[in-house]
Amino acid sequence: MCLFFTNVSFAQDITKNGSTISGEIEVKGVRDARDVVVFLENVNGDFKPPANNPSIGQKNLIFKPHVLPVLVGTTVEYPNNDNVMHNVFSPSKAKKFNLGTYGSGEVREVTFDKPGVVTILCNVHTEMSAFIVILENPYFALTGPEGDFKINNIPPGTYTVKTWHEKLKEQKQEITINQDESKTINFALTR
Repeated sequence: MCLFFTNVSFAQDITKNGSTISGEIEVKGVRDARDVVVFLENVNGDFKPPANNPSIGQKNLIFKPHVLPVLVGTTVEYPNNDNVMHNVFSPSKAKKFNLGTYGSGEVREVTFDKPGVVTILCNVHTEMSAFIVILENPYFALTGPEGDFKINNIPPGTYTVKTWHEKLKEQKQEITINQDESKTINFALTR
């Protein structure tokens, strides 16, 4: 099963009456505002990875989705939906792995046990690439082409909201949010 994420919030329902941060990302120097990960830093708590594993599928010699934010401890599946062999690997410091060459209909998986950014590549098709952003808490969102994001169920507190994009400079803003409050913040990202 291949999951495609666009303008999705991945936050777990940690509190019943949490708060919301939403906003919009404007970009310069790239085609559109898709694939920006917006996340909170330093949120205290014991967070468990999702019961269902997300996936990065391989179809038409493309990894989909191109960017996948996940919580530390999440296992990601790599189904080969092409009629050719693939060899998924990563040379990244946060998680080095090589799944070997496998064919159509096969699925391999990797568990990501520490935070960081992992570049996903294919030894067989050098034009293929994707990114997994491994985060310490479940308060994050991934933008679609329009750049909108929403992070739900945030416990009250003061947080740093940060962005990640493969080509654009990181930005951050500090925000204080109270119980059952909704706040809007926007970012303008450049190369």
